[in-house]
Amino acid sequence: MFLENIVIFCRGMMILNKRVIFRADGNSRIGYGHFVRTLGLAELINQEFNCIYATQKPTEYQLNEIHKFCTEVIELSDNDDHYQEFLDYLDEGDIVVLDNYFFTSEYQTKIREKGCKLIYIDDHNDKDYVCDALINNIPGFAYNSFRKRSYTKLYLGTNYALLRKEFFNSKYRSIKKKPNTVFMSFGGADFFNISEKIVSFLNEIGSFSEINLLIGDAYKFFPSLEKFKNLKIHKNINADEVALLIAGSDICIVPASSLLNETASVGSKILVGYFAENQIQPYNHFVDNNLAIGVGDYRNVDFNSFKTKIKEVMESSFLIENQKKVYNYQQYANLKKVFYDL
Repeated sequence: MFLENIVIFCRGMMILNKRVIFRADGNSRIGYGHFVRTLGLAELINQEFNCIYATQKPTEYQLNEIHKFCTEVIELSDNDDHYQEFLDYLDEGDIVVLDNYFFTSEYQTKIREKGCKLIYIDDHNDKDYVCDALINNIPGFAYNSFRKRSYTKLYLGTNYALLRKEFFNSKYRSIKKKPNTVFMSFGGADFFNISEKIVSFLNEIGSFSEINLLIGDAYKFFPSLEKFKNLKIHKNINADEVALLIAGSDICIVPASSLLNETASVGSKILVGYFAENQIQPYNHFVDNNLAIGVGDYRNVDFNSFKTKIKEVMESSFLIENQKKVYNYQQYANLKKVFYDL
């Protein structure tokens, strides 16, 4: 037994010394989705691995968040030099996590040629994947639809939903929802200012006493919101605060992005829409499987259609029961296993 414990301890020390280097960006141009979900992964594994984060021009907010879970930040150049700078930093035996759409198969090959294990996070299946592991949490992709190497392991769908650690806590499901309250968010940047449009619709309906809007520091349309008296704006709050807002809200209005996974994992009457091409597939999956009520393209929805869908979602408590069958916290162990499988 003593020798067995020594072996377990030594294995644990080897894992703790292994570097996992996350590479993603976030800004007002591309939004913060890649940044948030990779940092959520770092939070899940930072007790077992030495997590390091590489990114271009991080803001003060990003640096503060990174330092919570990572031992080091690599600040890369804000030009094409960042590709080589990142490669130069890598050592044989590192685990690399890439999360963006511009990392080609050639670049993936260069990372593996450094002797690194590579995890690629993607929302599409439009590349030749040469990574060791591909995480794609968008539901609906067929296993055989990916062009990949024989060694590439696929981790697909909602069983690998990229949730932050707080959203694996069952306590949020027991929080009583406050009647006639709304949680809504359209990403940290909300490039199309969908927030103003939807808050206007909600006020015209007139049934909601409190609207909680989550935005990030990339949101540029603050003056357009000053006219709404029942609107509470939450900026750059932590995951626990986000989960509490979602859990206590009567309905949630979100895009088919990471926010959809977060609201569903807590259990919510969700009104979902989209405003980007990569959101259409998860949107269809959630609507077709009675996990959310769909309103279509947020950029084009009119008031009458929105009002009809709001009434429908208010009467759809069955959504929460369906969500519980999909989000039973298996994702926590599944995501950790991706790293151990390497």
